Amino acid sequence: MAAALPLVAMPGNDGPFTTDHWTTGQFAQRDLGMIGMYPNPASGQVNIIYPGLTGEATVSVLSEDGRLMESFEVGETKDARSTLNVSGLDNGIYLIRVIQPSGLDITRQLIVAN
Repeated sequence: MAAALPLVAMPGNDGPFTTDHWTTGQFAQRDLGMIGMYPNPASGQVNIIYPGLTGEATVSVLSEDGRLMESFEVGETKDARSTLNVSGLDNGIYLIRVIQPSGLDITRQLIVAN
């Protein structure tokens, strides 16, 4: 029995992604989660967006073995975009962790391929 796969959402079509967010020279397709990253895999830099958050947050980049590689504060996450330079990181898998003072703790996987 073949599995049914959902159709990719296009502008004006209901689906799991919004496709109406344009950036500098790139078409960003982001899921409707609390945070998003693009491009992923990343080379040189990655953009982090916070469509489901408001308020301040601490963003940490962790290596696969849990070492803290970088950390920075975001004053207001609503409508914010952070650009993270990953050119100094070795190729591999990293974790992007976003923590808010309320205790909200979200982790996403980032692949670096410089």
